[in-house]
Amino acid sequence: MTHASRDTTTGAKFEDRIRVNATGIDLTKHNLYKYLAKRGIEWNTIISKKLLPDEAYFDETTKELRIYEKKFQMVSGSADEKPQTCGFKIYQFRKIGAAIGAKKVTYTYLLSSWFSQPGYKDMLEYIRSVDGCDYQIVE
Repeated sequence: MTHASRDTTTGAKFEDRIRVNATGIDLTKHNLYKYLAKRGIEWNTIISKKLLPDEAYFDETTKELRIYEKKFQMVSGSADEKPQTCGFKIYQFRKIGAAIGAKKVTYTYLLSSWFSQPGYKDMLEYIRSVDGCDYQIVE
């Protein structure tokens, strides 16, 4: 079986350009696992597979863990379905949050305007129906 090559440069540019103005400890990508190790927490005793959040911050004062996932799309494809996994993702991040003492965990998608199309209405409604999940359309 062969796999078509994927050009992810446009999505990567979107991820680099869209930045959250958040405070707290930066737990973006691998920083999350460095932080867990620093605290003596073995991630694989909490979750079975690493998650690499596009951006994540833990505010030790408010005990809030905020996860941001960025999705860019210009045509129908695999990114269409990824936001539908928010229920599982927040379930996993709540496990991590509990291990670090977070009292609140939020998981927010930062979506390109592609997702504003009527065909995504149900998906966007679903995201907001999951406790702790949300989205923003950004450009």
